[in-house]
Amino acid sequence: MNYSEIEKTAAEIAELGKPLKLYLISHKTNHATNELISFKLALIVRDDTPSISELECFIYTAVDCPYPYDLVLYKESEWNTLSQDPQTFAWSIRETGGLLYEQRIS
Repeated sequence: MNYSEIEKTAAEIAELGKPLKLYLISHKTNHATNELISFKLALIVRDDTPSISELECFIYTAVDCPYPYDLVLYKESEWNTLSQDPQTFAWSIRETGGLLYEQRIS
């Protein structure tokens, strides 16, 4: 899979939202043409992020993409707990999602 619009959008989100990690959860394509229709991303942000809902609104407002996309946001501690539990969506994302970005520790 090589969808430059997903990669471009993910790069913009990584620049603006400063997530620790960014995963591609899923994407939908036209079965006949293989053209991208929409996609879903997960962002894992630092625990000291003041408001996930405000960050989400900011990203949707600031990042323009020709395809519809959805965001799922987790704070780091929440992600660390939920991504270890096989009965959660976070675990499924960690196991089957595509890691598009990971913040480098300097």
